[in-house]
Amino acid sequence: MKKNSIYLMFGAFCFIVGGYLLFKAGSEDQVDFVKKRLVVGMAAGYAPFVSVNPTGEYEGFDIDIAWALAKELNRELVLQDLGSMTTLLTALDQNKIDTIIWGMSITAERLKNLNMVHYQGANTTSYPLMFWEKVPAGVTTLADLNGQVVCVEPNSSQDGVLSKFAQINKLEIEKVDDALLNLQYGKAVAALVEPAIAKKFKAKYPQIQILDVPLDQDDQVRGIGIVLKPENQNLISEIQAAVQNLKTSGVITSLEQKWGIES
Repeated sequence: MKKNSIYLMFGAFCFIVGGYLLFKAGSEDQVDFVKKRLVVGMAAGYAPFVSVNPTGEYEGFDIDIAWALAKELNRELVLQDLGSMTTLLTALDQNKIDTIIWGMSITAERLKNLNMVHYQGANTTSYPLMFWEKVPAGVTTLADLNGQVVCVEPNSSQDGVLSKFAQINKLEIEKVDDALLNLQYGKAVAALVEPAIAKKFKAKYPQIQILDVPLDQDDQVRGIGIVLKPENQNLISEIQAAVQNLKTSGVITSLEQKWGIES
């Protein structure tokens, strides 16, 4: 009887130890799995960079870039639609996402607080002002819109430019599609947007008229970049190398052609 008890106690001990080792191994595998995720913040309603197709799936240049980048990094891609520029930047600051891939312009002002890895676009020396049906007489620069209502996305590089004109009444819109509605219904006279966005809208709505307004040296854009927190140096280095591979292999050029946003 005593021998059987010893065997039972030994068996229970082995079961407990074995279970612990399996749990520990499983936990370590889970940690490794989590480390291999790439959590990318973006927001729909920003074609051709990000939009939702009729079947409810995300699509666009930046969606394809995110998938290509995750594959290059050998990570699991997790997309988070956070709705607007403001919420994207907050999520990045709070470490809820690893990076933002959302057609964000590289500007001197942004580089003061963020790291941005260039992946598309050339230097931009002017921004397009979109009007509905006609450009008002006498309007050739932003200064000519003093007292007028102009749509702009908050925290965008266009917002930074428009903020220098105190007499312009900014109408902040969370999605570029909202700017179009405001122009159509006369709630705003113009919208200051990204060049690729203006091009896309112009192709779809011939009523749109575009006036390119020159930018000061400090406001000029150095393409668009993948946004990261400066202290995340390991991921920055990994993404820099991955993006360079995607450029060298022609993947990015192919995606630019697919979405009609060639530099």
